[in-house]
Amino acid sequence: MKLLRLFAAGFGRSAQATLTYRINLVFDLVLSIIGLFASLATVFIVYSRTDSLAGWTEAETYVLIGTFQLLSSLKNAFIDPNLSWFPENGIRKGKLDTFLLQPAPTLFLASLSRSTPLSLIQFVLGLAVIAFGLSNYGRLPTPTAILAWMLTLVAGLLVTWGMGVLLACLAFWAPRLQLDVFYGSAWELARCPTDIYRRPLRLVLTYVFPLTLIATIPTTTLLNGPRLLVLAPSVIGAAIACLLAIGCWRAGLRRYTGATS
Repeated sequence: MKLLRLFAAGFGRSAQATLTYRINLVFDLVLSIIGLFASLATVFIVYSRTDSLAGWTEAETYVLIGTFQLLSSLKNAFIDPNLSWFPENGIRKGKLDTFLLQPAPTLFLASLSRSTPLSLIQFVLGLAVIAFGLSNYGRLPTPTAILAWMLTLVAGLLVTWGMGVLLACLAFWAPRLQLDVFYGSAWELARCPTDIYRRPLRLVLTYVFPLTLIATIPTTTLLNGPRLLVLAPSVIGAAIACLLAIGCWRAGLRRYTGATS
């Protein structure tokens, strides 16, 4: 409960700072809509030439894009504002030193204390795209499928947080290493169904860098219903990602001696 209160306080402070510059809300809304329509236009162009792409219909792909939009908005709103700057400010400039003096877990302060509420505009747009895709799919998902879909979304969000923390932890051993560009490029691979990739890359995106949890698995769960052989590995994978992130963070803190050392 203490962490939830801290998270709510940080989000409230970020929202107040955001509303100070209200014109940014208009620009972010316009840019989000333009980016989303660019993705939808790509899908429309592809399916104007074919009825199926690696077994995915046009309506199913719209649902996948909407799901990807949901996770992207949460990543942009709560994870990136904290972890993207960590190697530069946290390690090299000593921001982590101030976290170590606070009466709260350093991992929470370093990874979840800040937010960008305007990024949640993409969340609303993602829900609209999912609704549009389902309206063209022909049948509505069952309540069980919706609950399972929400579970896989949570698992995908935890995996996203875990991967972000693991990449940030590399700064403890290599402070000059910058992997933001690589992470951002790899993340974009989840925008498409992983079935379209060749088998070696598909295996990497499933078991090594589990981006299938971002959009593909939640979408198939929502459209086709829950399957235990999919839900169980998703939950286990999310738990492993979180445990690895926590373990790596603790190992990094033992190595850390301060920005001035």
